[in-house]
Amino acid sequence: MTDLSLNEAARPRAPRIPGATDAQRRQGGRLALIHAMYLQDMVRTRTLVEEIEAAATPDEARDSAEALAARLEEMPMLRNLRLFGSLCGQHCAHVMAHHDIEEAHMFPHLDRTTGEGFAPVLAKLRAEHEVIHARLEALALATQQMMQAPGAAAYAPLKEAFDALHADMESHFGYEETELREALGVYGGV
Repeated sequence: MTDLSLNEAARPRAPRIPGATDAQRRQGGRLALIHAMYLQDMVRTRTLVEEIEAAATPDEARDSAEALAARLEEMPMLRNLRLFGSLCGQHCAHVMAHHDIEEAHMFPHLDRTTGEGFAPVLAKLRAEHEVIHARLEALALATQQMMQAPGAAAYAPLKEAFDALHADMESHFGYEETELREALGVYGGV
């Protein structure tokens, strides 16, 4: 993927669902609880990124980078993205993690039940999964480069990769939660 942008300005809006109740919107809001778990992983990862920056010597920086690499390998999202490859447009039969559930279960369910008005939103969310995947891979690569040659020159790309991933994840999750809240409450899928 060459364009690592969510292109937030191009995000389509989901249509309102006539008759949707506040109780249904709350039910659809459960997706935010799932996203919060992934954002907690990002906070813990940020701590390790900051430890790298604070490292006084190249050996300390390498040790912190190794800890970051290990933490990244533990992240369910990265593990699942590597396992299943690009999630854009894939409908995986075996639901193992968040994006896999969305791609294999939730999005197809919404495709069938919400009507044409949601198709552009779901297509945009699928495309954004590709951006998140590319950001995760970029962070993993920057971490490996930092481990090989610790120092300010390697830290800058690592921090940039982390900050871009974190910002895009928060933006993507917010968009998804907002646009799918009613549909998930009315039609199910979470």
